[in-house]
Amino acid sequence: MDSLFIYGGKTTLAEAVALRTVSILHHSLKVHGDAVWVLAGGSTPLLAYDMIATKYANKLDWANITIVMGDERMGPAKSPHNNWHTISQILSSLPTKKLQPISTIDAKKSAIDYEKKLLSLPKKRNGLPRLDLVWLGVGPDGHTLSLFPEHAGLSPTDSLVVPIHNSPKPPTDRISLSLRALLGADSAMIIATGKDKRVAITAALSGKSLPIALAASVVATHGERVEWFMDEASSPEK
Repeated sequence: MDSLFIYGGKTTLAEAVALRTVSILHHSLKVHGDAVWVLAGGSTPLLAYDMIATKYANKLDWANITIVMGDERMGPAKSPHNNWHTISQILSSLPTKKLQPISTIDAKKSAIDYEKKLLSLPKKRNGLPRLDLVWLGVGPDGHTLSLFPEHAGLSPTDSLVVPIHNSPKPPTDRISLSLRALLGADSAMIIATGKDKRVAITAALSGKSLPIALAASVVATHGERVEWFMDEASSPEK
């Protein structure tokens, strides 16, 4: 069963996310000697990244941690809308290894290139790249990564990274980890704040097949744990 943690505000939630992230990565380093952390965009994750970079810079062997982007928007590499650019600036003080997606080319070519990079990661027993910790955001429509409800990106695929065209949320072209890639995840932390997420979270936790629910199910079935971190405004309706 998934674990739910509800906090009174965004700052308290971000502090808990940061602490839990460091704990999971520490465990992975201890077990494997390295760790892979999949990043997510969003205002609350950005706050947690800042806390990790400032409070935990000396708490982990960051040189043996690889950071991976869960999804990326096609466009200028230094655009404020570029997930990698925004997050990497905050985490720049940490000497992590980095797998950076290319956002300045066609989404299909970018997806192929990023999958090749992912295949350089350590493998799980199922042969897929080992993703020790995956951060997942939640949209008001229940999307996660760049996997949107009733969109082609959710179609069954053998690919680890899929190109997203005609996204219902701009920009229209993106790349995203596929649900298949999440078969390599050991842990997922789902991070959500704001009352506009409540309907989607309630639906996902009640069994509706929204992308965030599908992603959580994949990790819960093939990994070790799924944990939901949310504020009171986004917490499920009773």
